[in-house]
Amino acid sequence: MTTTIRTLSTSSLFLISMLLLPATASAGVSNCAVDSKWLTAPSLPGEVKKSGADGSSTFCDFYQFSTQTYLYLMSPSAVDSSKRNFQVQANYPLLEFNADGTPENACDDSVMGATLRTSLAKTTLSTGQAGGGATIYDQDGNVVYYDVRFNSALCGLTASAVEMEKQNVTNFPSGTMELKFAWKVLSQSDIAGNNTFVTQRQLIGKKPVTLGLVGMHIASATTDHPEFVWATYEHKTNTPDCLPSQIQTDTDWNFASNSCVKGLPDSAGADNACQFNQPKKNLTDPTGTPTNICRVHAYGTDSGDLKAGENISDITAQNAQLLALLSEPNTAESMKVLANYFNVGAIWVSDIKDSSGGLGVPNERGSLRLANSVAETDYQHANLTSSFASNCFGCHNYKGTGESVSNNITSQALSHIFKDIKIGQGESIDVTASTVIGSNAQAPGICGGSQGVCASTAGYLIWNGNWTNTNASAGSVCGCTLTK
Repeated sequence: MTTTIRTLSTSSLFLISMLLLPATASAGVSNCAVDSKWLTAPSLPGEVKKSGADGSSTFCDFYQFSTQTYLYLMSPSAVDSSKRNFQVQANYPLLEFNADGTPENACDDSVMGATLRTSLAKTTLSTGQAGGGATIYDQDGNVVYYDVRFNSALCGLTASAVEMEKQNVTNFPSGTMELKFAWKVLSQSDIAGNNTFVTQRQLIGKKPVTLGLVGMHIASATTDHPEFVWATYEHKTNTPDCLPSQIQTDTDWNFASNSCVKGLPDSAGADNACQFNQPKKNLTDPTGTPTNICRVHAYGTDSGDLKAGENISDITAQNAQLLALLSEPNTAESMKVLANYFNVGAIWVSDIKDSSGGLGVPNERGSLRLANSVAETDYQHANLTSSFASNCFGCHNYKGTGESVSNNITSQALSHIFKDIKIGQGESIDVTASTVIGSNAQAPGICGGSQGVCASTAGYLIWNGNWTNTNASAGSVCGCTLTK
């Protein structure tokens, strides 16, 4: 089935090699099992298990949660077998934008706005989930497109701090999900490759094309983890690691030339002609110079990271066991394509009472340097001792439940798309101010103007004249609406 969707004018094995793992972060042996029922009877998990001896969740529990979620989303829909669950518009609407870049209504019954972007920018309007607006081109010279989906329940979630107080809502409800995808235009040889990409058909520039999935983020909130469990997946032939390996030179990579791969690691230098991980910004042309990309941190982990060995062990165990299940003769043909994808890693917080971030990211667990090489190409050099660690929580800041101002909905910091969803529906949103609003006289200076809360949250927002201190968890909030 072909869907007419306009583009927005702005912009080997999956285990690359066990030899590439840092010597001090050996994968070891893990018994982190994949349940075959996640393939044969797919369902969404409601919560992260607690298998630890102390009643806490282990790293394995988080990776099993991520794998089960991934397999459900990728499974054929019971409503329409031509689609996978994540492609059912009624359940996971596409985020849409108008021609001028303002949010379109993504919660109605039709897809009328643009959904594909050629870059992901953090501060512009915004599917902006991946940093600085990088645009990348595959080895065929075709631009990579990005789109975003979300669970339909977000359409009914209030953006009013007063209503949140009445409903006792302080965080995104359990089951909230945000999904981000990276797609390449498939060549005839790609298509002839026989079930090597998850695909979708679309019209781009009035021309029907087949897009192949190259990367996917899954962010899932639960009651025990309102910070979301952030997991990311990639196609196995996307990018090599930024390390020398004979195995890597035997692969035709989607985003690295053979000659540049042969020169690794030297060719990954900042001044090298290969220009690894140096994409241009906010380009719109459908074709361009191929981008060379290599993965800086395998599995989003460095040897000195907290529980690095356990983290890598559980990721690789999940990947290997899932590959074995997908390779069995009785596995559905629709699911065998997933043998071409792998889990890069996941990240979450240890104690939801405490916030994310901070020097050394002390409350974060999992793949502490997590990045998707085709969605966060130039954000892979995570510095955990910096005030900004460019992992998921570096951009998606979580406020712990123990904080005096802890509302992660009105903060507009944890989710970067909730404001787009609500504004697209024609609603206003409340945004937490960094300064207490003590009176009507103070409100215009805090909420309004080009430097005020609303315009700083998104360029298409203006202050609507309302403010309140009613919701204690949200602090002082400014009412923001679409500029006319």
